Amino acid sequence: MSDECKTIDPTAFGLFFVALVSLPLALAGFLNFMEYDNEIMGHVSKLLMLGGIMILLASYFSYKANSNFGFIVFGLVALGVFYAGYDGGDLFISITLGLIYLVCLIWSYRAKTLKTLTFILLTTALVFFANGCVVETGEAWSWLFLGIAAILNFALNLYLAFALADEHIRCY
Repeated sequence: MSDECKTIDPTAFGLFFVALVSLPLALAGFLNFMEYDNEIMGHVSKLLMLGGIMILLASYFSYKANSNFGFIVFGLVALGVFYAGYDGGDLFISITLGLIYLVCLIWSYRAKTLKTLTFILLTTALVFFANGCVVETGEAWSWLFLGIAAILNFALNLYLAFALADEHIRCY
């Protein structure tokens, strides 16, 4: 078991909240792709704003734990999640946020963090790219893109959160 998995840090806390905000986006993406009448996107804004605040707390706790990577990345994710809840998003802001998460992905790879964390940054970038497409076009393909990116983000965040919090689950 790697050292990252032996010590519970604020990362698990933040990952649980990122998973929490990803699942309704995934459901909305799949349901809207199938043209199923639902009201998820009409209600998700408050969850995103509250989730953004909780992820910001994970950033603060990462700072207190001397984790520069966690502090910066959770801070950036908190900003993106809160913004998406507050405004709903914009194509170019979403692209900008997605690009920033790709830069963090490069940092994650170079810092030799867990591979799962690097993939989480990829799926987070894809969620923001997809959100921009949904806001811009609203077409079925963009909803499917959002659903796939968000469900992958949900699954990876939930897995890593549990793996960090439970020493019986292997970290990758």
